[in-house]
Formats: sequence, structure tokens, C-alpha cells
Amino acid sequence: MSDKDTDKTDKKPTNGERDSLDSLSLSMIPLGSNTLKNAKLIKNSRLETAVELYNDPIAGSLQIYPEDIADQIAASERDQEIINQLAGLHSYDVYSLRSSLKKLGIETEETASLELSKDMKEALSDMTVQFTRPLIERIFGDGAINASDAQALQKIFRDPDVKRVRDNLRQMQEATGIPLEEIPKFLEEYSDIFLSVAYYKYSFDNVGRDIDRFMKWVKELRNHRDVSSTPQTAAHCKNVEDHLSFIIDSIRERLVKFQVSFEVFWQNISRESFEELRAQIEENHSSMGSVLCGLSVKMNGWAEAFPDNNVGGPQKRAKYVVTEIEPGLERLRKEEATARSNLGMPPLK
Repeated sequence: MSDKDTDKTDKKPTNGERDSLDSLSLSMIPLGSNTLKNAKLIKNSRLETAVELYNDPIAGSLQIYPEDIADQIAASERDQEIINQLAGLHSYDVYSLRSSLKKLGIETEETASLELSKDMKEALSDMTVQFTRPLIERIFGDGAINASDAQALQKIFRDPDVKRVRDNLRQMQEATGIPLEEIPKFLEEYSDIFLSVAYYKYSFDNVGRDIDRFMKWVKELRNHRDVSSTPQTAAHCKNVEDHLSFIIDSIRERLVKFQVSFEVFWQNISRESFEELRAQIEENHSSMGSVLCGLSVKMNGWAEAFPDNNVGGPQKRAKYVVTEIEPGLERLRKEEATARSNLGMPPLK
């Protein structure tokens, strides 16, 4: 395939792509091939990476594996190297991408593409109230405002008491040791940190309904006479149950731990305590993104193949579990276990 007939206008990432865990628009990546710059990387149900050259509602999706690029596209060795590096990443969410691209030495051409879309930020607005409440109370409030009321929080931004805000900022400067002129930057960094946690929680909650249905579905499948009479198949189903139960419970505990970390931070706010908080959250971006990406890809693929519990007989379902769900789950479980250990959390059985 030649680049000569390819539209040379780079396609900008859509909101959905910018907010995605499992796809990466290559328009932001410094590639020489126009064909590749108009493509994207996607994760399939087996957690393998494919290059999607185009996706048409009628014609469908045209995908190739990274190792097949040389046979299909006129791309340079550097382009091939970059694609191979990106294909090795386990998540394409904006937060883990920031650190991953930096480590790989890949400079993005569109820095805005490493931010959540406006639509996603709005979707997270209610969720972020719990993280911003201490900040708003510290700067704007005097204890008289019900900070659990989202409308009240918005009101104090529109009509703040300027003198009180000035006094609170001065007190915050004294408590934290952060110069007054640096506090806006500090607040911006804090906002980005809590937004990342809100995004991961949103992603986890978003796949929650499919997880609940799947766990019941696979348990019923394992107990079906056609499956239970085949020990090897039943063992595969039980293995999937065990891995997913571990992953789900551990992610939930990690998210709770992050919330507690924010609460502890505001009890002893300082530049040092913020750096500790930021390090803890950012060091978890890669593992949280990876595990959530794998989980969402698995559940989204399954929900599409089995939109309700009446689709498919036991043999079809068992085959899907063995060939599409189980591959890669052991890696996700090990990643999650390592992340727990790094956070000082006790082993989860």
C-alpha cells in the first residue's frame, strides 16, 4: 500500500479516542507515513495490538498486525520502530501515555491529545466533587456551606467572598510553604491528579454492569451439565472466575485507597505531602490503565458477542471463554498483585 493516494490531512483524535483506554489515534505521533498517521492502534479481545487502517460502517474494519506493516505499507524503519514500541504498551489512556511516551522518547505533535476531552471532564464533574470538596472549603468556605451539594459548590465559585478567599489563600501559603504566586500552579496540578483518579473510577464503574452479568453468566456456564461433565473446560471457567474476582476486588480497594490518600493529604497539607500524593497516584497510572484496559476490552467484546443470556449454547459460550476471555487474564492479575504490593497493601487471596 502506498502513501501517494492517501489523504494527507491528518485525522485528529475524536473525543471517544482521546478518552479511550484501548485505542490510540496515530495522528499525534511523529510518523512519516501518512497511511499510518491516519490509522490507530487498537487492542483486541486477546489483548493483542493491531493497526486499524480504517473502519467503515459498511465495509468493516481493516486491520493488520504491527509485524506485517512492511508487507502492506511503505513505512520507514523509524516508523516501524515507533509502532512496535507503542504496540507494546498495555493501555492508551492519556495518563499512562504521558509517562510511557516520555520513557520511549516519543514527542507528541498534539499535546492537547494527552488531555481528557471536554465531554469526559463534564461527565466526571459530579464524581470529582468528593476530591475537590476539601480544596473548595479550604479556599472559599468557612464551614457554613454544605460542600456535599454540587450546586452550592458552583455558587461559591460564581460569587465568592473576595476578602475571605484572600485570607484563606494567605493561610494556605503559611501552612504549605508554597509561595502565593505558585498556588495557582499547585491547584492546577492537584486538579489533574484527582481528575485521573476520577477517570479511572469512571472507567471501572462503566464496565461494572457487564462484569456483574458476566460473573453470573460464567458461573451458570461452569455448572451446566455439558460443561461440568468436562473437567478441563470447567477448570478454564473456574480459572476465569478466580482471576476476574481478584482483579475486580483489588481495583476497587486501590481506588478506595486513593480516596483515603486525598483525605489524609488535606489533614496535613504541604508541598512535601502533595509530592507524596502525586507520586503515589502517578506511579499507579500505568498499572491502573493497563488492568482497566484489559478488563474493559474483555467485557466489551463479550457483551457484544452475548448481548443477553439467551445467546449461544453452552459449547459456544465455553469456546468463547477459553479462546477470548482467558488469554491475558493471568498477566492482568499479576500486574494487579504487583501494584498492590507497591502500594503496601496486603496480599489479596
